[in-house]
Amino acid sequence: MSGIPDPWGSPLYQALVAACAEAERRHAEYEQRGRLSDLESAVALFRAVLDRAHNVDVRSAAVNGLGMALWSRYERFGDPGDLDAAIRQFREALAMYPNEHTPALPSFHANLAGVLRLRWRRTGDEDDLVASVAEVRAAVATTTAGDPRRAWRLNNLADGLLALSLQHDDSSALVEAIALLREAVQTARPGEELAGMRSNLAEALRLRHRSVGGRDRALLDEAVEQGRAALAAVPRRHPLRPRMQANLALVLLDRFAARRRPADLSEASGLARKAVDATPQGHPNRTERLITLSGIRRMEAIHGRPRRRMVQLAREAVAATPEGHHLRSDSLFNLGWVLAFQAASGDAAAWDQAREVFRRLAADPAVQVRARVAAAWQWAETALGRDDLAEARTAFDLAVTLLPRTAPRRVTHADRERQLASFSGLARDAAACAVRAGEPVDALRLLEHGRGVLLSHALGTRTELTGLRPDLAERFAALRTALDRPEGMGFSAGADAGPELPGEDRHALAAEWDALIDEIRAQPGFAAFLQPPRADDLIAATAGHGAVVVLNVSRLRCDALLIDGGIRVVPLRLTLDEVTQRALRFRAAVAERVDETLEWLRTEVTGPVLDVLDPPPGSRLWWVPTGPLTTLPLHAAVADRVVSSYAPTVRSLVTAWQAAPAGPMSNPLVVSMPTTPGLPALPAVQSETAALPPGRVLTGEHAVRREVLDALPHHSWAHFACHAVSAADGSADGHLVLQDQLTVSDVARLRLADATIAYLSACDTGVPRENLDDEALHVAGAFQIAGFRHVIGTLWSVKDSLAAEVAAGFYARLTSADDAATALHETVGELRAAHGPGLWAPYIHFGP
Repeated sequence: MSGIPDPWGSPLYQALVAACAEAERRHAEYEQRGRLSDLESAVALFRAVLDRAHNVDVRSAAVNGLGMALWSRYERFGDPGDLDAAIRQFREALAMYPNEHTPALPSFHANLAGVLRLRWRRTGDEDDLVASVAEVRAAVATTTAGDPRRAWRLNNLADGLLALSLQHDDSSALVEAIALLREAVQTARPGEELAGMRSNLAEALRLRHRSVGGRDRALLDEAVEQGRAALAAVPRRHPLRPRMQANLALVLLDRFAARRRPADLSEASGLARKAVDATPQGHPNRTERLITLSGIRRMEAIHGRPRRRMVQLAREAVAATPEGHHLRSDSLFNLGWVLAFQAASGDAAAWDQAREVFRRLAADPAVQVRARVAAAWQWAETALGRDDLAEARTAFDLAVTLLPRTAPRRVTHADRERQLASFSGLARDAAACAVRAGEPVDALRLLEHGRGVLLSHALGTRTELTGLRPDLAERFAALRTALDRPEGMGFSAGADAGPELPGEDRHALAAEWDALIDEIRAQPGFAAFLQPPRADDLIAATAGHGAVVVLNVSRLRCDALLIDGGIRVVPLRLTLDEVTQRALRFRAAVAERVDETLEWLRTEVTGPVLDVLDPPPGSRLWWVPTGPLTTLPLHAAVADRVVSSYAPTVRSLVTAWQAAPAGPMSNPLVVSMPTTPGLPALPAVQSETAALPPGRVLTGEHAVRREVLDALPHHSWAHFACHAVSAADGSADGHLVLQDQLTVSDVARLRLADATIAYLSACDTGVPRENLDDEALHVAGAFQIAGFRHVIGTLWSVKDSLAAEVAAGFYARLTSADDAATALHETVGELRAAHGPGLWAPYIHFGP
């Protein structure tokens, strides 16, 4: 015990304890009834106790109580001075017990966490948010399972994790928050605390529904149930009721967007209006409630309901959000959307105002990068709406430049995919705008920078470190290994990296990575370290290899960029909608539509390209398709004229050309699945894999994810004969079906230095997810990202017996890995006379 003790049992001690208890009672009365006189008298009483108390326990109780009262006063009036003072009080309370434990210590940690998080909401200072999560973790760690305060502390930790999830779009923090909130709801006693936890759980479930792409609608139903239970549990005049109304309104709005139930939108509108009406001017939560109501009004207008103060509410939200507030960008973005919607009805002034709002947001470095990219894209749209091509190009350039930063290393691979999916088509629109302006080199630059982002990250981390200071090279390699740790596994794929990273550790490592890259670039000769290559350099590097055809499909225009040491543009008579519909119809019925699709490709896509190129028979040609063209068999449309390969980006192809030639083929890793639980048998797999040279064979109980990932770094050649599932419809991750699943993200996280060839004798391994068609995030693309120089894959289902025949013919013709494209072309060529294209055309080659 520290401090100067007041005598136990003395009149002064007893009076101070009684005064402190009375202050706590008055504060509790304020929390229950909302009378300001109770709050102010509580503040005065706590201060009076502190003026006279010396006993450390009395002082710490008064300091903590004053902090709580100042916290309440901040929430009532929004004075940042009260918030800063509350933080000082809680830190002082903790400082009173530097080397000892007291039963009150977890409360001090929890209270400090709450006000730090509140200040982060006001200022956007991430240090406050990170410190908040650390403080509440300390509180939870010292709170036993039977403690009645545990549920509330679990709720507070979940609230901090929700904030981290929103700050970084980190679903791992969101998943942990939901688990904590479920435990809190199950263990909390009935009352307002349980109601608050249910309301928080409703919001977390809503956010989770969004993070899984809207695939699990049961999450929204559960969120509505929890939100309604929360609202029903608090009295009509309770201070927390507006927050619960606003949370439930958001859940109902999302459910309306998913299911179009008019009753959900009507209920959301009424709740949001009540929440705003009950929230006074200056209240820290008024901004988000105004944003919610304005968004509902916009949704109502979209669906033909009267436009009730839609723009006015959006402007009020902006006015209520100070610079630096974490919701500033949300309020401005909402205003921009509302103005753009207003402009669509013919309001020219609203159009210009929307353009200015989006421009301001996009240019503000304090705004979260994903919001800046979205704003820049909208800025470009509004500029094009005014036929201002120069301004549109400026906006597109900013959006594409920032785009890779929306998929940072600090979040999981799935989160990076989701962020990139939300900007699908951006780079293609930007490139189309550049072509329209007569700048095809810039169009290529934009496509290279804004497509294949995860592949570019992988290519960068395999960069040459020769000449780099040894300590920097060591740190680079160690951080790369830590950040590329496989998710959901307690082992290292090829290096002893340990178990999966918690979210906060991953964020800290990512910050260290960014600082290290800056330090490396400051070294002599390393200014361009991990910077993407210039488009001119990529174009020059294609000379002497053969033609590379980049097919850009955008809603603005469609073109082929022909690259063979120079660059030419071939306009295509296509529309994005036409290509999309063709691709969807083809994927739905390949066998019935393959001939029709090949004829259409020859007429509209490959024919115009070959007419300009006029290649000699048997020439090599590389296709870099974009958008929905990534799912169509371009190679089969020209099989009689050229040897086709595919590449996700020009950079990936140039990088492969510039690498050392592939070494001799030996010691393959063979994964053989003649039988698979729950799926049809593949009887030809045994003969297919038996014909391969001696190597390591994983079959039966050994054909599992863990063993495959452990084995891949030790083999330059891998052959998989099994079932596969594509992620074309976005309903699941693409994966190879073993005894368990080997997913796209499992493979894409590997960094394999000597990987040469991966032969994927399985169905649909080259088909991307629809909203990630520019990221090569299919099974074959994952093997490329991992480092395999050549990958053989498929664009649709293949026949088991024919798959074995193709594999045998391919390996019989293969003299070295770098002959892979020709070996596959000749093997498939033999099948064309005996089989229709539905059987021979799915086989494709990725690589140089």
